[in-house]
Amino acid sequence: MATPQDAAEAHLPRPPGVIRRAFAAHPKVVDITIVVTYFFGATVMTLLDAASNYDGNGFGYLAGPVAILSVLRVLVVGAALFFRRRFPLAGLIVISLAQFGDHGAQMVATSIALYFLLYAVPVYRNVTAGWLAFGIALASTIFATVVLPNLAVGAPSVLVASPMDFAAQISLAVMNALWLLAVLMLGINLGNRRRYVEAIIDRAHQLARERDQLAQLAVAEERSRIAREMHDIVAHSVSVMIALSEGASRTMEVAPEAAADAMQRSAETGRTALAEMRRLLGALQEPGEPQAEFAPQPGASEIPDLVQGFRDVGLNVGLEIDGQIGGDQGKELAVYRIIQEALTNVLRYAGVGTNVVVTMRSDAAGSVVEVRDSGPAPGIALPVTGLGSGRGLAGLAERVRVFGGSFDSGPLQDAPGWCVRATFPLSQINFDEQY
Repeated sequence: MATPQDAAEAHLPRPPGVIRRAFAAHPKVVDITIVVTYFFGATVMTLLDAASNYDGNGFGYLAGPVAILSVLRVLVVGAALFFRRRFPLAGLIVISLAQFGDHGAQMVATSIALYFLLYAVPVYRNVTAGWLAFGIALASTIFATVVLPNLAVGAPSVLVASPMDFAAQISLAVMNALWLLAVLMLGINLGNRRRYVEAIIDRAHQLARERDQLAQLAVAEERSRIAREMHDIVAHSVSVMIALSEGASRTMEVAPEAAADAMQRSAETGRTALAEMRRLLGALQEPGEPQAEFAPQPGASEIPDLVQGFRDVGLNVGLEIDGQIGGDQGKELAVYRIIQEALTNVLRYAGVGTNVVVTMRSDAAGSVVEVRDSGPAPGIALPVTGLGSGRGLAGLAERVRVFGGSFDSGPLQDAPGWCVRATFPLSQINFDEQY
């Protein structure tokens, strides 16, 4: 059942009709009102029968067991009316059985109660149950008012209604059938409409929940993307700044101008990294807060500058391009980050002086980006190792999988060094001809 919170999330309009909303909001009050109205009508019908049958010595058929049966009948029918929402078919069977026996004008109240239960079956159950209820109600009415009185002539009135002539019996059966059919059609129509509206409302709630879930997934995906970008920016920039600072400290006395230049490039690297971090963190700000300036993400055109930056800090990097590859900005960013992370790991773990070859190749089978190094240069002190978390390579693998490619990394089998290799499907990456 829909809750007020669900309705608010789905932005559902308020149902029309003040009386209808009041009935829907207080079903127990409606049930009690129906039962009380039935008790009142049955009492009035009984008093009318008593007044019309009084002969100075008694109340005719209302004496003895018939009076007791009439009271029990009223109580049973009242209970069936009260629980008609939960047990409509069972209540209809009970009222159908209550039609048997002679109960005079009280039969009007019983018949109306039967109509209420017949209406309730297709509304609170389904159309099939409604037609079954129609068959039960029609069969019991005809049997109680037409068949049984003719078969049991002279039987006690407590069990059998008073017989009528054949024409009156046929007229009564036809009228009952028409009234029962009309009530059934009304119940089927309103029941189908009610189930259709409930299905629409339930679908609206499902769409609202799916919308919220998709929004949460989008936020989680964006945060994961930002985390990968932050890792790439920080790992690359900090590694370059460390290499430049160590080089400046070693050449401070023998080449002060070169040391100053290295420190200047280290400062520029730090400022660039800080600006990129501010732009990324701006995506996490709430609406209305000051936003960082926007800038395009790095792509294929920035790869030569990226390679040159690593050359400046002491890596011997070669760049090889074989073929022209087509793609979009997102895939170019993935290639840029792959090369950036691979070269950063070379600088971090193998140190300056390491020979590295960056290869970008395209053929009929697809596109390949490979970064292969030859291991630490002889006589060069290795940087501190064991500080990596493994998230960088995991992030690269995730980037490649997004575009349907494959990613591998590990030590070379036939020579010292490490290799990072990413394969993209055909026409997935775009590099300019200037390479």
